[in-house]
Amino acid sequence: SAWVTAIAVGVSEIFGMIPAILGNRFGFANVIMLGGVICAVGMFTSSFAPNIYVLYLTYGLVWGFGACLCYLATLFVLPQYFHARIGLANGIVFFGAPVGTLALTPFVAHLLQSVGLARTFQILAGIQLVIVCSGFMIRLVPPPSKSDQLHSESERKSGFDWTIFKNKGYMTFVVALCLFMPAYLVHVHLVRLAKDSGVDSIKAALLVSFAAFGSVTMRPFFGKLMDMRYVNRLTAMQITLLLLSVSSTLVPIATNYEWLATYAFFSGFLEGCFVISLPLTVQDLVEENQQALALGSLFCFRSLPKTAGPSIAGWIYDVTHSYDIAFFSAGAITLLSTCLMFLVPLFQDRSLSKRKEIPRLLRNPELYQKEIIAAKETCL
Repeated sequence: SAWVTAIAVGVSEIFGMIPAILGNRFGFANVIMLGGVICAVGMFTSSFAPNIYVLYLTYGLVWGFGACLCYLATLFVLPQYFHARIGLANGIVFFGAPVGTLALTPFVAHLLQSVGLARTFQILAGIQLVIVCSGFMIRLVPPPSKSDQLHSESERKSGFDWTIFKNKGYMTFVVALCLFMPAYLVHVHLVRLAKDSGVDSIKAALLVSFAAFGSVTMRPFFGKLMDMRYVNRLTAMQITLLLLSVSSTLVPIATNYEWLATYAFFSGFLEGCFVISLPLTVQDLVEENQQALALGSLFCFRSLPKTAGPSIAGWIYDVTHSYDIAFFSAGAITLLSTCLMFLVPLFQDRSLSKRKEIPRLLRNPELYQKEIIAAKETCL
């Protein structure tokens, strides 16, 4: 049964380019509404699934693809409405997903006990239609200027701008991130590690709650931090990954439950910081009209190593009967990815970096006004 969820999670990222292409051509609000309809169809048809193999199709593929459209289109549309406070906007949006999960989990458990699996799927299908309503609430942004339309006419016809793959800074970042992805979800084995260390099942399960609490509570605050002008987003991500590397390496020497709980909270906190900094860092590496496609491509590229990571850690445990090597390897891979990101500024287009200085100034309007006044005085 775990494969049903695994397929849905994989599909929600491996098709990341599709919502970017559709959104650039038809508008992200329409993509969100389409995704809501597909999610509802996937849930409703799952209620009639006679066996788990049909669920692979109805829930894993259909619902997973709908979730891909909804989730990523919501992420892609943010830069069209927010500039100076884009970090805070990302923090609030990413804050909603885990909160919704925490709120719906007991509700779904109650439905399963009271009305059964089939009826639960049907009720959830109706809830998915709320996504369609949210798409209607997104107001349209002004159309691009005539010069911008002429500049990107060929890309708009195909919906795909191949020039992002010629951006050496962006591609270096993609390689570094894909290298990190196998280590991203190794902490999902923390509960099993705690049980093997003699912790009872109830206390071991609480480690998941500690990680979720650490991730949820800090996301808006870290997003606000990323809006500050003097905060380098790539450096912030490197610091986050470095701390993840150190914490993962220290897990095997955690000898009691208190240390494991501390790691769970700390890793959740760092995971929240990573989630917030990822889209913001990509936005700094590409042109404004390439941001959605760059993010979608990144989600596509990272999906396979991200999915493979927990399985590799499980295989290591089966061979060695210990999670020590898995966590040591996760720490080493994360450190290597962090070091590789030092090459990103070396390959980044200098002219693009200068153009990105304007959005950085907008993060601090008072400082922006002072620099404008200073420039005028220099001219006089």
